[in-house]
Amino acid sequence: MSGRAYISRFTPGELDGPVEAALEWLDWESIVPSQGRVYIKPNFTYPHFKPGVTTSPAMIEALVKALKSRTDRITVVESDGGAHAWSADEAFEGHNLPDLVQRYGITTANLMNMPREDVTVEIDKKQVTVPLPSPLLHEADVFISMPVPKMHVMTGVSLGFKNQWGCIPDVKRLKYHHRFTPSILAINKALRPGLLLFDGTHFLDRSGPMDGDLVNANLIVASDSPGAGSLVCAQLMGIDPMSIAHLKEAIRVGMMPPNVDDVELNAELGQFQLSPFRLERTLLNYVALYAFHSRLSTWFLYNSRFAKPVHQLMNLVRKPSTEITPYW
Repeated sequence: MSGRAYISRFTPGELDGPVEAALEWLDWESIVPSQGRVYIKPNFTYPHFKPGVTTSPAMIEALVKALKSRTDRITVVESDGGAHAWSADEAFEGHNLPDLVQRYGITTANLMNMPREDVTVEIDKKQVTVPLPSPLLHEADVFISMPVPKMHVMTGVSLGFKNQWGCIPDVKRLKYHHRFTPSILAINKALRPGLLLFDGTHFLDRSGPMDGDLVNANLIVASDSPGAGSLVCAQLMGIDPMSIAHLKEAIRVGMMPPNVDDVELNAELGQFQLSPFRLERTLLNYVALYAFHSRLSTWFLYNSRFAKPVHQLMNLVRKPSTEITPYW
């Protein structure tokens, strides 16, 4: 088997039991040492909680409460938003982290303020160098990722691998987009996520990562592997991983199982299947996608003196949608 994955439904407002059950099934105490140093990376792509876009405060609290039975050394981490859109500290505030700090004695840390280093990792016999915070590399006993399963106009989907992109301590992370696939695999290989808890309260369909159609699912997906967890979520969403560049490469280099039959599961996935997800890109999305794959265009749109007026124009014509679409 290439990793384990646990999936279950939960009743809104009653997360403690389902999260504990997921961790127990994964034998989490064999992954998290007693009084081990745990770093949790939620998905804060917005300065305040936005269903289907950011990890919910309720899911974070349920995880923290479960972990506290084994360790007090828990730190929730995040980087500032791209291009200084918001600070990690604002996102902590907007997701109720100060209250969790006070009640559970955990800490928060802005990855931008940590010492950093360039890490070189071999991906498919090629050396890939990425900047990462040193504490995540040398001090973490366990790195836990909390993605939100969603479509993504640049990368196709945002699942177990993509959430770690926010670990790059640089507000100009976009300058690495032209080599996204090898970089995101290198980041995951360097950080070695030991547990992943996907916040499937809502999935995000049609667009993403910031706007789209909310799919009310009330699902927990937990895994001990970013590849196994991503494959399970892709299956639930009706997404062929071979159609997503970084997932296809992850399969090719052995970082993701090619088939759900290779994943140890607690239950049959069919009972949790969602309606097929579909990615829709606007003309502006295609312009940005071209820049995503081009070093020169990335520089023009994000680092040149034209970047600010271009983004101001794009923001004027964007039409976000937040309609909730039940999956059943």
